Amino acid sequence: MKNLLISATLMLLASNCSLGQPKINYGHDECAHCRMNVMDKKYACAITTVKGRNYVFDGPECMVPFVTKDAKVPEAEVKTWYVSDFAHPGTLMDATKAFFLHSTKFQSPMNGDVAAFFTDAERKAAEAEYPGEELDWAGAKKLLSE
Repeated sequence: MKNLLISATLMLLASNCSLGQPKINYGHDECAHCRMNVMDKKYACAITTVKGRNYVFDGPECMVPFVTKDAKVPEAEVKTWYVSDFAHPGTLMDATKAFFLHSTKFQSPMNGDVAAFFTDAERKAAEAEYPGEELDWAGAKKLLSE
């Protein structure tokens, strides 16, 4: 009975966790690129390398050049790119599947002014308040690499 209870508790805990997904300690973790504290849950993002190391960033405008321009982690070594869902701050998602919006009305930490959304509908809803350019991952990466 004791083993059953322990197993049930572990399964419940595991179902509430995203295994492998980086955890960001807002207000304490430092951006790997610019060294500012990661504060804003709408823009925070991270990468996980093929070796399992996590790097956190205060926004995609720091994450992308860290890999593409500075090559502090070669792109071939990035296993997963994570971005925060602007519509659900603090929720990380796979950047390669996200819907992006570039708008000068966003006030992202390092002025990249790019936000990510889990669905196209959420991006379009935000576009009413933040008019701008719709992008996919390739377009966002290109913009933020310049």
